[in-house]
Amino acid sequence: MDGPFQTALVGEMYKWKDQAKCLGMDTNIFFDKYEEDPPMAASIDSLCARCPVNKECFAVGVSNKEWGVWGGVYLKEGKIDKEFNQHKDKQSWFDTWKSLTMEST
Repeated sequence: MDGPFQTALVGEMYKWKDQAKCLGMDTNIFFDKYEEDPPMAASIDSLCARCPVNKECFAVGVSNKEWGVWGGVYLKEGKIDKEFNQHKDKQSWFDTWKSLTMEST
């Protein structure tokens, strides 16, 4: 499938990005800075937890085998990376999974 119809479909699939809390932010904070600075990583985790589209973000990161922070979880080839998520304690993981898997009230 080529042409305007495909472009419209792809555009619709990523429309969620317009609602992301990180829209317009420096993308390095989701890669290098996250990896190098645990306090920064915790701040980004908090930002993602409050984001209205974190579920969509995480799903895209996993589906597309992405690297970096997607929905508040650092991924490497679409899989959870233990090294760059090690700053999270049990409560953080609980809160992260709750935000990614539960319906908002």
